[in-house]
Amino acid sequence: MKRLAIAPHRLYFFLGALAVLALFFWWWLSLNTPYAAHQSITAIPLHGILMPLGIFPLFILGFTFTAGPRWLAVDASDKYFLPTGIAYFSGIVLVIFGSNGATLLVTAGFGLMLLAWLGATWRWAGLVHQSSIADKNHPSVLLAAMCGGVLALLAAMAWSAGYSPAWFVARQLAFYCFLLPVFLTVCHRMLPFFSSTVLKPYLAWKPYGLLWFWLAGCVALALVGILNWRMAEGVIAAAMAASFAFTSWRWGLRASFANRLLAMLHLSFAWLTVVFALQAASAFGLAMGSASLHALGLGFMATMLVAFVSRVSFGHSGRPLVVSNSLWALYLGLHLAAAMRVLASVLFMPALISYSATAWLLLLGTWVIMMLPIYLKARADGQAG
Repeated sequence: MKRLAIAPHRLYFFLGALAVLALFFWWWLSLNTPYAAHQSITAIPLHGILMPLGIFPLFILGFTFTAGPRWLAVDASDKYFLPTGIAYFSGIVLVIFGSNGATLLVTAGFGLMLLAWLGATWRWAGLVHQSSIADKNHPSVLLAAMCGGVLALLAAMAWSAGYSPAWFVARQLAFYCFLLPVFLTVCHRMLPFFSSTVLKPYLAWKPYGLLWFWLAGCVALALVGILNWRMAEGVIAAAMAASFAFTSWRWGLRASFANRLLAMLHLSFAWLTVVFALQAASAFGLAMGSASLHALGLGFMATMLVAFVSRVSFGHSGRPLVVSNSLWALYLGLHLAAAMRVLASVLFMPALISYSATAWLLLLGTWVIMMLPIYLKARADGQAG
């Protein structure tokens, strides 16, 4: 276990993997047992904010504090990540245990997650300020998104304490002012880079104007959603869908299948066109339920998480950047499970929700079993880290 303290990605990814397993198991129990958390009137809305705020942030910290210092050309050899990771994970556990009606535990859990996230945001702000590089655009956007995470956790805490209007605000902030800006910023920087190392010839295309358009769209969608301006939401979502379709083509989705690890990143990114097409259709009046949000959270974010974390884990453990047949099959299975959950909303078939939850639990459980030993073992190439 001492190896978890060697590098930020080891601890954060290890705890993030455990959180994934715990949260998907909790939700599966909620759907499939008569005595579990869904007995509480707060279980479904809790699911709507706990899953995004519980599954992704630890992995985001693992990537940020592993790749980020290199982006900034600064030293980050301290052990700040140890109390931060443990505190955030403990908050998730408290919320899960309080989900059967112990609202004080839920509030305390969100409060602990908030304190941990504040600490991580402060630490990242210090590194950004310390850096003397000329181009701080990506690190600065990450900092702004992390501040969005602070606001989302504050709203989640307010909701858990009894202020019901804060739930929708927390969900909007979590997706559109925190998680999606982080994912888009990392994709904007890394997908063209990864593609250029594999595909020859390849011209890396990542204009900042594209990123600013995406980020402006995220903030606008959060705002119009809170204000319930449906027509404006539809127009913005349609424009976002078109931009993602073009970018996916421009970045070389088809060519990426020459390398499985690269194809995993591009396939996940391709979900964004579906996400915002569904959101536009819903805003323009078609009955879609929660299809767009599940396409975003599961189709794009969760599959991209598996792709990115697998790549970073292999690379930083000295293992070959090669996707085995089992990991490839597992990854494709996640896409099918995501499509099943989206179809459950589009076709109004509640039974598919339970089937999808079971598939996600089994597939992610298998992935966690594959990943956890990597963080507990020395690097395969004998190097430090």
